Amino acid sequence: MHKVDFKGYRRSVNELLGLLDWEQELKNIEKIILKPNLLEDAPPPCTTHMDCLAAIIEYILSRETAIEIVVLEGSGGCETQIAYDRLGYSSMAKKYGVKLLDVDRCPLLRSKNDDAMVYKEIFLPGILSEDHYFISVPALKAHSITKVTLSYKNLIGLLPKKYYGGYLSYNRSDVHRVGVDEAIYDLSKYIDIHLAVIDGRIGQVGSHLKGGMRCMPPKNVILGSYDALDADLEGCRILGVDPEKVSHLKMIGQNRAG
Repeated sequence: MHKVDFKGYRRSVNELLGLLDWEQELKNIEKIILKPNLLEDAPPPCTTHMDCLAAIIEYILSRETAIEIVVLEGSGGCETQIAYDRLGYSSMAKKYGVKLLDVDRCPLLRSKNDDAMVYKEIFLPGILSEDHYFISVPALKAHSITKVTLSYKNLIGLLPKKYYGGYLSYNRSDVHRVGVDEAIYDLSKYIDIHLAVIDGRIGQVGSHLKGGMRCMPPKNVILGSYDALDADLEGCRILGVDPEKVSHLKMIGQNRAG
C-alpha cells in the first residue's frame, strides 16, 4: 500500500503508480475497467474527481496505447448519464477516446456463488465476465451506515437498478433490504479488484451524501494498493474510523484469513 501527498492529480497519480511499478502490469493488460464513485451528480468530495481518472488514463495511454479503457458506473441518486455529463466525465471520455458504460443500460450476466451471504445469485454487467483489469477509484468518504465508503463499498454501483432498485428511491436500494455490509461482502466474492486508487484530495465526513462535510483541513493524499483491503484499512485510519467497526472490511479480512 502506498500513500502520496497531493500535488495535483497528474503529478500525484504518476508518483503513486510509479511506486507501485504499475507500468510493468500494463504490459499484460488488454482491457481496463475504471469504476469511480458517482453516487449522484454532486461535486467532489462526494464523488470521485474526474481529474483523478483522467490522470490514470493519461498514465495508461502514455505507455500502452492499445489498451481498451472503459469507465463503468451506476449512480445511486440520479441517472448515470446525468452524473457523467455534469461531473465532466462525458467530456473526458471524448478527449481521451475512452468508453463510458452505464450499469443500467448495458448487457447483464447472471452468476451464482453458494458461499455468498445474501446474493447467492446475482446480476452484474456482462463486461465483468470478459478478460479485464478492474480498478476501483472511490473518493475518500465516511458513510452513514457502513462507516466508510471506499474501494469495496464502491462495488455497490455495479448492481443494476432493474434488479436491485425499488426498495427505496435509491437506484441500488435493495442492499438496504439485505444489509449493506453483507451486500458488499458478497460483491467482493464476485468481483476482483486488481488495483485500488483512493481520491483523498479532500475527504468527506458526517455523511456520504452531498450534505456531508468536507474534511478541514483537506486530507491531501492519494492512496493506492494492489490489495483493496489494505487500501480501505488505511482509508479508515485517515478518516479517523476504527477499522474493527467496519463490518464489511472485517468480514472480508476474516474470510481471507480462512
